[in-house]
Amino acid sequence: MKNIRRSSASILLRPAEFASMPAQAVTFDQGKRTMPSLLWGGMITLFLCPLGRAQTIYSNTFNGEAANINQMAPTLATDEAGAASSAIWKDAANSKMLYANGTVNTAGGDSVLLPFTPENGYIYTLTASVTFSGNPGNWIGAGFAENYWYPGNGNAQFNESGVNGYDWAILTESSGNVQFFSGPSGTNQLFNRNGFFTAGTGTHTLTLTLNTTGAQWVISCAVDGNQAGSSYTYTTQPTITAFGITQHTLTTPSAIQWNSISLQASGTRSTNAVSATVDFSDTGVPLNPSFVGLSYEKQELTTSLFTSANTPLIRLFSLLGPAVLRIGGGTVDTTGWNGISNTTPITPAEVDSFAGFVNALPPDWSVIYGINLETNTPANAAEEAAYAAHDLRRKLLGFELGNEPEFYWSYNTFLPNWDAEESAITSAVPGWDQGTGRHGWIMDGADAGQGQLSAYTDPFASDESGVASLLTQHYYVGSAGTMQTILQYPNPTLDNLATNIAGAANGNQVLGARITECGSLSGGGLLGVSNAFGSALWSLDFMFTVAEDGGQGVNFHGGDKSPYSPINNNGTTITSVGPEFYAMKMFSLIPRGGRVVPATVTLDTNANFTAYGVRGMNGAVSALLNNKEVNDTVSASVNLGPNVSRVALISLAAPNLFDSTGLKLGGAAINTDGSWYGRVQAILTATDGQLTVSVPPTTAYLLIPLKFPH
Repeated sequence: MKNIRRSSASILLRPAEFASMPAQAVTFDQGKRTMPSLLWGGMITLFLCPLGRAQTIYSNTFNGEAANINQMAPTLATDEAGAASSAIWKDAANSKMLYANGTVNTAGGDSVLLPFTPENGYIYTLTASVTFSGNPGNWIGAGFAENYWYPGNGNAQFNESGVNGYDWAILTESSGNVQFFSGPSGTNQLFNRNGFFTAGTGTHTLTLTLNTTGAQWVISCAVDGNQAGSSYTYTTQPTITAFGITQHTLTTPSAIQWNSISLQASGTRSTNAVSATVDFSDTGVPLNPSFVGLSYEKQELTTSLFTSANTPLIRLFSLLGPAVLRIGGGTVDTTGWNGISNTTPITPAEVDSFAGFVNALPPDWSVIYGINLETNTPANAAEEAAYAAHDLRRKLLGFELGNEPEFYWSYNTFLPNWDAEESAITSAVPGWDQGTGRHGWIMDGADAGQGQLSAYTDPFASDESGVASLLTQHYYVGSAGTMQTILQYPNPTLDNLATNIAGAANGNQVLGARITECGSLSGGGLLGVSNAFGSALWSLDFMFTVAEDGGQGVNFHGGDKSPYSPINNNGTTITSVGPEFYAMKMFSLIPRGGRVVPATVTLDTNANFTAYGVRGMNGAVSALLNNKEVNDTVSASVNLGPNVSRVALISLAAPNLFDSTGLKLGGAAINTDGSWYGRVQAILTATDGQLTVSVPPTTAYLLIPLKFPH
């Protein structure tokens, strides 16, 4: 079956960050910038993972302290066969269910989980040992589960839809009962028998086997070496992203002592082969060099985050560029210049501090500065705008008025208030409307969500034709969802939003359209999804789709400890670098000055694989290949244009889709101090631009043609 898709790409290049790495210099095909290269050393073999005899890929001996095991590392964790060496235990309901010494600390229904995604070609054996010292009052169990995350509705046990146990079993001490399920949750019970093990106090071993060596996966269960019923063959492979321990609501949790749990794998990873051809024959549209961007709450100006002394944050920002920083969000309308209308005050000293941070960034950064619209006056707005313009000078891209006013005003109320504030700012800061032709834009303050195009964005584009220079919009996949939800592609909702907002701009003398606030899932995102590697692959699709449809850029929202934040911080301290930042960094490595060209992808079987390209002035195409399949390797035949003979390859990868700490771009992590030591991982040979590249599961490859004669 043929599956033909259109996709596209966007391009930027900043190879200067590679300059400190000892490697051979290779000149790119655009400009005189150089990037060092490292000849490939067996990259393909990295994902074959031959294990042979049984090997423990995870284990935990519960002999630690009387401390909550949540967020702790297991005793052993590897990067083999779907495990992750960076894994940590997650208490699904955050109820402090289990201590590191194996004692149970809550009577509530809950689960503790480790991330795990099965791969084809292995026999997995999960072994858990537990001792009953009395009657806990209900069942306990272990097994595999669909979700490593939990949305927070009801108990977080395996028979609830939030965790969704798959291939799991439970033990009831008082009756010696064993129940075995193939999932999801408590459905498809395969075995249920009282007296299967000796009731009462004692130690028991639960063993679950998952065989992925055949076309259809097979599961089985045993307790104390005795198989519980027959093996079961899945007709549709289950979605498994975790394994661990579970319990129903108990009366005496102290009667339980977990001793150990382990997961072994034997065999050799086998991946399904998917063939694809990627064609870049379209002429494409120009790409804004400042396409990538970050968005922060206006409230952050009242903290000490944005100061010239915050060197790690300045270094992280400097890894991107050219780029745009947007200051706004929901708190733009709860803060106000000098505390107008009882809002949190924004003071001259705070703007000075923010300007110090911005002016410490490279010159290719600019700022969209948000100003209160809901509870402000035109005169107060103009005073703040004048002060900010003086401080930020050439770093100021323009002003954005308000945030998502559809939640507090009708459009007919919004428009005259926006007009009054825009007029006052234009008078106070001459040149900040489109008509003057000078540097600076007045922004579309509507900033409506994707459902507000007809209610706000379209009429605003018409009413402010020749005045506003940029239409702005917000986008999130949803308010809740799974990793599978956000990775679904194509995404008609996003495609329609990006196309319509760009069309509204082009049809009304507005210079462009930008998504100034975005993320995977709204409300700060969801742990286990928004902060996991799969969100990096989603971010690549998202950015390139917006670029293909004519958008001028995107600003990923974040800050503090939100799961979807590209950079997490605790006050001024950077605590982690999120997956969206990795995607933006990869995006920024693509040579700038090109045209986004739609890619036609033809697959010989259905696969979640996308491709994007940008054509440089010399005709060479840089391509991004994005494989979101868990078990399928995609062999992609790509034509990067005439005369291309050598291609640099850079990968974005992690142990699995749900890993949040093992991400690597160019073979290296992006560190919280702003350093990154990634590099080109292969120099590939092309014949007149034609080459075939095997993209491993859950991996993105960036291909950049090296310099060649015109």
